[in-house]
Amino acid sequence: MPGDRIWDELPEDCWESVLNRLDNHRHFEPVSLVCKKLLSISNRLRCRLTVSNHTIAAHGSISRFLVRFHQLKRIDLVGFIGDLDRVVREIGESELAIEVLNLSRQGGIPVEGFRELGAKKKGFSLRVLICSRVWVLRDSDLGVIADCFPNLEQLDISYPENDLDLPRIVSDDGVEVLASKLRSLRRINISGNHFISDRSLVNLSKGCEFLAEIAALDCSFLSQSGFFSAIRNCRNLASLSMNANWIIQSGISNPSIAVDSSLFQGRALQDLDFWQMVVSDELLLSIKEANLPLKKLGLRYCQGFTFNGIQSLLIVYQQSLNHLDLEGNAFLSNQTMIALSQYLHELSLISLNFCYNLSSSMFFALVENCPFLKEIQMESTSIGKDGCITDSINKNSSVEILGLARNKYLSDATLVKIGSVCPKLKYLNLSHCYVITKEGIDQIGKCCPEMIELKLNGCSGLSGIGIGFPFRKLEAFDAAWLRISDGGLAAIGGNCNGLLKLNLEGCSGVTEQGVKVLVEKCKNLRELNLNRCCGVKNDVLAWLVFAGLSLRKIVPPNHSSVSEPQRNLFVRHGCIVS
Repeated sequence: MPGDRIWDELPEDCWESVLNRLDNHRHFEPVSLVCKKLLSISNRLRCRLTVSNHTIAAHGSISRFLVRFHQLKRIDLVGFIGDLDRVVREIGESELAIEVLNLSRQGGIPVEGFRELGAKKKGFSLRVLICSRVWVLRDSDLGVIADCFPNLEQLDISYPENDLDLPRIVSDDGVEVLASKLRSLRRINISGNHFISDRSLVNLSKGCEFLAEIAALDCSFLSQSGFFSAIRNCRNLASLSMNANWIIQSGISNPSIAVDSSLFQGRALQDLDFWQMVVSDELLLSIKEANLPLKKLGLRYCQGFTFNGIQSLLIVYQQSLNHLDLEGNAFLSNQTMIALSQYLHELSLISLNFCYNLSSSMFFALVENCPFLKEIQMESTSIGKDGCITDSINKNSSVEILGLARNKYLSDATLVKIGSVCPKLKYLNLSHCYVITKEGIDQIGKCCPEMIELKLNGCSGLSGIGIGFPFRKLEAFDAAWLRISDGGLAAIGGNCNGLLKLNLEGCSGVTEQGVKVLVEKCKNLRELNLNRCCGVKNDVLAWLVFAGLSLRKIVPPNHSSVSEPQRNLFVRHGCIVS
């Protein structure tokens, strides 16, 4: 047939344009199975690779992937256990110019691998290095990083797991080396390094003229003086995150930040994040008068300011502010937040988690007064306590992400009302909302046909879930600890055949028979969590791997009963079982 040769007739640049419109690389795989030409094009377009222990165990090295994917720009080695130096050397020996390398949760820095990578000039291409929660991180490691990757623009060395063995820590000396050699640095995260002081902030702000973002939470010896020095010295500083850990460590019960004229010099500041501090009305007034290009403001678990203080600030920044985080501010009430919402017209994200006095009336006022609001986080509030709002409320088609976990008063009626005013919802988290029932879930599914991700884990009031499941476009479903039967699982498979990720942890009513039916119906399923599913035996794993050709990760019912040879066999067939 003439149509059989369409793959050859359409030029490759046209196919590249088509594939580039896919919103995630995970969609490349089914396309690559069509023909060798599309396989070659999809390989060429893939730019990110995640390396696991099982990948190395099955293939011996990552060299074959470095040759296969010609456009790789990012490699993730998070939690990889093995010869890290060897893997980094293989990256250096390849023809790739890697720009992002993530080594988080490693035992240490691959010093020899870094040196080889730097010596071969491949280190000059690296722009982003993430070394968060590395077990051992020392000043000498920072020196190696600075020497090997001189063009780094972003560095994350946050929260190392070092003990108090003094020779094995990051100190001001190590940060000074970074500041003197990484002249292109734009973003740095030094949070959780307890032995650095204001000297580090001064050196960074003076040595790195392009520095735009500093995150320095939970650093015991940093003071507000250091932060204000950074603002004075960094003309490009756009983002600053700070908390009062240094004062809390000293035993002072009311950590506060003073008003400082430095705020008037921070002309580039767009993002201010204060956490667990006493923030006075005077400070908010100084931020107001500084006339900053403020886009994001965080006052998480802060005290000291009043309604008048925050109102005066929001009035000034109502045209620029698009991100507001007021998590844990207990003084906020429905009345105050409804009044403040009139100044949040341009807002796209708001977090009000753990604001226990806020309920449904405030939520609906927010939805109505903020037409561009895309994400609302209201976990652990009192939404639903004041009943369902029956007044006519205009729909807000901008809201796509809604976090309502742990709301003990949330009822079906309120949930359905939320769905009716937010019809374009794509991501919904209702975990541990104990009052909602199947009827409420089915109704919001009908109201929000665009739903992509749904989290219902721990919703003990749900039963019979799956039958009549209306979420036709669902790609990720977290159903941990729900009362789901094989029949419900089959119904989910039939209604959500585009499902990519399913979490069934602790679902005791599910058996291997139901799981098989699900996998047969969901041809694109990539991740399946069966942990603690006592009705499912590990015997089904082999069938899942070989029958569910799309599966790439399975968490087995009983981890300990899967042998290492079995895991390696499964990996060779493209599926990690761990």
